[in-house]
Amino acid sequence: MARWCRDESVVTDKDSIDAPVSVVVPAKDEARTIVRVIETMAALPKIDEVIVVDNNSTDETASVAAAAGARVVAEAQPGMGHAIRAGFIAARNDWVIKVDADLDRFDMSLFSRMIEARAPGVGLVKGIWQDPRDPMPMTRYLVIPALRQMYPGLGGLLAPNSGIYAFDRSLIALPELVGSYAADLDVLLRVHASGAGVAEADIGRIANNPRDPSHYASMTEVIMGFFLRKRDLRITEEIVVLAESATQVITGCLGRLVAHLRAGGRVTVFLRNPGSSAGRVLNEALQVFPTAAVRPFGDAAGFRPADTSSCLHLIAPHPSTGQQDGVRTALAMQEALDVDADILLLSVDPDGYEIADFRADTGLDIAEGLAVKQAALARLDRGNSDALPREVFETYLPSGDIS
Repeated sequence: MARWCRDESVVTDKDSIDAPVSVVVPAKDEARTIVRVIETMAALPKIDEVIVVDNNSTDETASVAAAAGARVVAEAQPGMGHAIRAGFIAARNDWVIKVDADLDRFDMSLFSRMIEARAPGVGLVKGIWQDPRDPMPMTRYLVIPALRQMYPGLGGLLAPNSGIYAFDRSLIALPELVGSYAADLDVLLRVHASGAGVAEADIGRIANNPRDPSHYASMTEVIMGFFLRKRDLRITEEIVVLAESATQVITGCLGRLVAHLRAGGRVTVFLRNPGSSAGRVLNEALQVFPTAAVRPFGDAAGFRPADTSSCLHLIAPHPSTGQQDGVRTALAMQEALDVDADILLLSVDPDGYEIADFRADTGLDIAEGLAVKQAALARLDRGNSDALPREVFETYLPSGDIS
């Protein structure tokens, strides 16, 4: 199985949950504390590498970390999100633990509980700790209420904002993680949208120095902005395409698919001939996204959305092209699946040409997927790889002519 094709074995295979683990430690000017973090984490069961991401330190963090046995990765772009993204990409194992570089007062041996909490269907384990000096106002008054309103499946977490966690990095598109300190939440939401479960593990107690309320002021604005942008991207809505040809998908909706995948959403494309030359172009355009899958059309009858999906958008050929199997299958999905679903019709025929009877009523911005679509169109050698920054669809309204 190719890694980019979504499959239940990604999160349920026993070998995966027993696999070795990489540790990623973002660090800036942490030469004083980094050695103990490296040595303690390296000694935990199943840990086979510790990566320290040096984020423009002005002290000896990098050399001290290397001398302590860590693999040092340099990330020049400032920001915790940029640092952990670089570390996650550099890791050699799918399962990764992210920890901070200043945890010298923590009993880090308890972090092994996150490794032990891996289980079939679980893609992320958040570490929970108790701090008698920190009432966690950010978590209690912003993060948890936001999750309950926007992502109710995560509303029961006790420490969703924890920056100490273990996760299966193969589940998400790592290069798309945000660069701010909302990155830990971005990992959480992307794993959730992938369909994998989120667990928590008690990792003990720490007593930080009391924090001034101003510590949370700028963080609150960043986190709130992150949640609002993520809400607009609707990453728990799942897209399913039922098409006659890959050319039809590339010309009619590839921009929308890529934009959704970059945000963290799930996309499944069912094709008549996924092994065609155009099918290979489509596969290569989507293969960098772990939440994308391309399947033979005959597999559509067995499709099931993720438990975390809030609704389905079913995209099918326009019936006026004479290709009605897509709409029939979409209607069957609407009836059989226990999730809200709409049906959108493509504006092009199987050869990728605009159809005369199409009546657009939905236009979607594809700016985040435009470059990928243009590259795919160029590979189809159609003589014109230009693509507009919007794709249009027609909402299917049953008329009784589909049998």
